[in-house]
Amino acid sequence: MTSTPFTPYWMQVGPSEDPFSWVFFAVACVAGRHRPVAVVSSLGDNLATESLQGGPLVAACQRVAAIFAHPANVPAVRAELALADDFYARGDGQVQQRPAPAELPELDRRAHEPARRRRGWDSRSGAVELPPFPFVASCLLQGVGFDARAGVTRAVRPEPLGTVYRDTSIEWGMVVVDITEPAAVRYGIVGFPVAAARFVGAPAAERYTMGALGPGAAESGELHVMDEVRPRQAMSAAGYMARFEHETPADPDTLEELSRVPLVDADAMALVWPPTPGAGDSGVLPSLAGLSIGSDESLDDQAADAQLVQSTFDLHDFDVSILDEARAVPGFQERLQRTLVQHATRLGSTPSAGKLIRIAFAHRDHLSLERLSALSVDAVSAALGVAGMGPIASISLCVDRIAGTPAQLAAALAACDTLCALYLLVSPDRENDAASVQVFEELAARPSVLRRARVVLAGSHAATLRKRFWLPTVPRTPLGAPQVAPLDVYPVQQMLVQQQHGTGLPFDRSLIYLGDALLKPERLATGLLLYLHSLLPSDGTAGDGEGRKGLFSFSSCPSSLAATAAAADADALAAPEISPIPAESFAVPFRSSSAPGGALWPRMRDLVPGGWTVLVSLEVHWDRRSTSHRIRYAFVRPRHGRIAVDPPPSPTPPTPPTPQPPDAAELEVVGLVRFLAVTAPEVDPAVVERCLDGLAGELAGAAIGGVLPRGVDPLSVLSQPEAADMLRGFLDESRLVNRRLRLAMEEDPEGRNWYPELLTEEARAH
Repeated sequence: MTSTPFTPYWMQVGPSEDPFSWVFFAVACVAGRHRPVAVVSSLGDNLATESLQGGPLVAACQRVAAIFAHPANVPAVRAELALADDFYARGDGQVQQRPAPAELPELDRRAHEPARRRRGWDSRSGAVELPPFPFVASCLLQGVGFDARAGVTRAVRPEPLGTVYRDTSIEWGMVVVDITEPAAVRYGIVGFPVAAARFVGAPAAERYTMGALGPGAAESGELHVMDEVRPRQAMSAAGYMARFEHETPADPDTLEELSRVPLVDADAMALVWPPTPGAGDSGVLPSLAGLSIGSDESLDDQAADAQLVQSTFDLHDFDVSILDEARAVPGFQERLQRTLVQHATRLGSTPSAGKLIRIAFAHRDHLSLERLSALSVDAVSAALGVAGMGPIASISLCVDRIAGTPAQLAAALAACDTLCALYLLVSPDRENDAASVQVFEELAARPSVLRRARVVLAGSHAATLRKRFWLPTVPRTPLGAPQVAPLDVYPVQQMLVQQQHGTGLPFDRSLIYLGDALLKPERLATGLLLYLHSLLPSDGTAGDGEGRKGLFSFSSCPSSLAATAAAADADALAAPEISPIPAESFAVPFRSSSAPGGALWPRMRDLVPGGWTVLVSLEVHWDRRSTSHRIRYAFVRPRHGRIAVDPPPSPTPPTPPTPQPPDAAELEVVGLVRFLAVTAPEVDPAVVERCLDGLAGELAGAAIGGVLPRGVDPLSVLSQPEAADMLRGFLDESRLVNRRLRLAMEEDPEGRNWYPELLTEEARAH
């Protein structure tokens, strides 16, 4: 009788677990197939509470899907997907080649390797080069990095578009989010059990061997993916939770929300999940550019479309009804778009050009011009000003593709008084983001358009993804202005936060600069409420060592106070509108080895009568049995004149004089209701009161045993003397922080040219 031949295998000797770290891919069907448009990773930590596993992973999936589907985010997402389609479909050889697949680091979760698990975010590394699609990448990063419901941040980092997932990894799992149609997002989780195992190469090795510690001692083995057959299909959140055991359960409401989101299919994962290499297979994907496609339009159709367009170029104006028959033909608008993209330089200021652009690129009241290169400002004006075709409420375009100066473009946009949303994008293959800054500076000089319109500036998102500043720290005009963003539109300059964790202990201070976050009053208010909510004790125990709560709370918060105050408040937290992460605060590290002795934060700005500073004071009181939180806050501004942080440099006396601390009477100190009454009177104060009452109720409910002194409210507005005293403390410490900033910049002036004015002031003082 013939015996069955022995097949070597891996024998499991320890419990199985799910992946320790996760990579998230946003993919979309562009240029004929699903391709990655953004990638971020969340590296697990040796502390289980710091890893994105179980309930936290499910929450991240839900939040990412909700962000991409949010109506406020959809226009910018769709516009960047249009850019991605052209980017990958071009056949002129100019498209950027996808590099060889970028591999994720393989780590051993059993080893204590804190240094390897703290991957640096170097703004000059390949991982954070100019992101081709920065708004999409920002949506993905914020969705993974901040759990608003739990009030915690998670480890998150952008990765190159060439990043791939390997199903043989003992470290990584994958989440794929298909955003081809943002209003109908799909998602899927891929991960396989990992366990300690030993290789059994012969029958004799199957026999039990007693360990050195005696019978029953566990074998250490080596970590191995236990599933030899790994089907190329994604799990739902419920399927993932059922397959793996976790100490942190998933929120039932979150699971219910994700149950309504369809799963991705295998095609959506093909490029980011290459097959395991075989004997004759390198396992390397072809370049994304090599997979490009061309138009499926026949040469005769292309010639006919070109002739039609050429005939209208010679006309000053035409009656759009002459195109009624052509417009009824399926696919005519798409063919007209391709033709105009090829002949964009011929589109001028005539009504004829404006009508052609509107017919090709208008969708209801939105005008999508991002695909047009070398489009003149006159053509933009002509398209916006077409009579008889309805008003345009929003527009998307690439600021670095417009043939004209930033001032001319800003003037054209400001002249269209029906615009209420501007989506100012950047080309995927651009060399820098200077055009975004220049256009915003010109818009800031025309604040009327900023007051009435929401501005999505892709360049600002690109800067934060690289941990770079995007606005000048010293405005060029007007002279003496504290920031580039006009204060009558974006009135809050900064937020000063002090935290005391134990009665009688000193306060820890930090500063978040908000002048580059483009926050109008109501948006600022929703972000502040979300930040205060994140200070409450919660089941989420992830750390916030870099202070990201205060950043993501403002950049990914509910779109309105009405949404915050609604009964479905949790839904509003889970589906935020995305705006720029405060860039200065994101770029300046909380600590620096070149500036020992204390924390770093962005340069504190002088307080001016036209701008507001938010003060937040958190006091955590506890005894042996209970704990309680007390939050006090205020909006402050000087009544008269300017409160200087640093005095002007002067050679005499050698030590610059310390400015006099502000007197309480010189400060205007108000709460949220009064702040909005001054800056946004259209906001219903009753809605604001409901939001504050809800937060106060959460604080009171979180307290155990009544640790707070009798008569002390858990949420209150700082008094004038309290606000003045807190401000004095920050003024004193900010001067010390400025010295640390100088030290950090002097150590690395090329990479840390944050505040050149501080180095200039230091040189003048000496």
